[in-house]
Amino acid sequence: MRRVVVRVATVPSADQTGEAVFVSVEEPTSVPGFGQLYPFVGDPALVDQFNEDPPSGENMRTVGQALLAELGKHEATKAAFHYALDLTPPDECCPVYLDLEGSETAAAFPWEALFEPAAGFLALEDRWPIARRAAAMAPERGVRTFTAPIRLMAVMSAIGVSAAEEWAALRRAIRQSPDTMGLELSLWVGEGAVADQIEADLKQDGVEGSVQFLTGANDLLRALKNFDPHLLHLFCHGQGGTSPLLRLATRREHDRGHGSSVVLEPLQLHSVGRSTWLISLNACKGASDSAGARSLAYLLTRAGCPAVVGMRDPVSSAVAAVFTYGFYTALLTQLGTKIVPGEEVDLELAGALAAPRRDLRDTHQAADLRQSAACHRDWTLPVLYVRRDPLVIEQLVADPLHDAQTQKDTTDYLDTLFTWRREHPAGTAADVLARIDQEIDRALEELRRPPR
Repeated sequence: MRRVVVRVATVPSADQTGEAVFVSVEEPTSVPGFGQLYPFVGDPALVDQFNEDPPSGENMRTVGQALLAELGKHEATKAAFHYALDLTPPDECCPVYLDLEGSETAAAFPWEALFEPAAGFLALEDRWPIARRAAAMAPERGVRTFTAPIRLMAVMSAIGVSAAEEWAALRRAIRQSPDTMGLELSLWVGEGAVADQIEADLKQDGVEGSVQFLTGANDLLRALKNFDPHLLHLFCHGQGGTSPLLRLATRREHDRGHGSSVVLEPLQLHSVGRSTWLISLNACKGASDSAGARSLAYLLTRAGCPAVVGMRDPVSSAVAAVFTYGFYTALLTQLGTKIVPGEEVDLELAGALAAPRRDLRDTHQAADLRQSAACHRDWTLPVLYVRRDPLVIEQLVADPLHDAQTQKDTTDYLDTLFTWRREHPAGTAADVLARIDQEIDRALEELRRPPR
């Protein structure tokens, strides 16, 4: 796969009062200066200019062009961006990853706004989607196996903000997903009217799913563990800073009009879904990296989730709904198009952000779309963090007569066997490996044939 990976690292300054920032190119390995460290002097004023509200001019273009120019001062990064911008065919994709491990200072820069005069804003183009990478504390996993349907869990409950528009956007995306896409939904809300609407919509659309009311954090975490979603979507209030968290409201709190007693922190979320591929944080400041503090999106990725998308700044419910529709339309289309039962699929999730970014840009309804992108930052707010290893999934072939729980239990068992086989201790006896291979074959065959 074509891609560019620029690592941004920091080391303490000589007097230990600050940090020095360096960049290097991790991929492609063929560029001159590969792996060498170069000093990066990012002007903090660029962050202030990016955050200026309202902008005094074409702030996004000015900031994005300055950041790319600073990267282009160095031999390797200049060659890497030449590789992406000039050598990528129009019908291919070359994602740009910023590996920001250990660099809170660099994470505060709006890399999603990178701008090159001939190409425009890279993140708005399907050829050059931008994402951030984080090294995981837990070991990277190999192929993630699953059986259909894909499980999507959406928790939508922000006090003072109705989830009706959010659900409508998610429903529209699901209705436009490929016919081959099998989905099972688990929907959690706090508003009675929204719950009634969802039940009616699920029945009308013929989509498998359930809707339940939020009652407390423990019940929600238990439901997350039991449902074990592949995709987890959260629409709620968020808090950034040194203690990032999410706040959701119960039905009783919605009825009273105040309160957000369901509080979720990174350590509570990262371990509840062993099958999760992606967490979407449609909440304020879910991806608000800043000097001295890392975002909830970063922390969840570092803790083990393959990919997390969040918002850098506070967002309105209207902006959140535009993003939800565009993102899930692109994501579900990618899944429905690429997944072939029995084959390993490398998911390039960065590519699913280009379309919703354009949707956010277009909400300003300017005649000149480039001008709109240059003057408004809504489209830069989504930030995607991914782990360094690619997300590879494989849909196992299962006889449809097996019930969902049997398929899930067998898939989890096979996933454990595959992981052990791939990571077995050195010196493991050949007969032990042979027995594991036989058990894998037996479990796969049992899954493929009808239940007895």
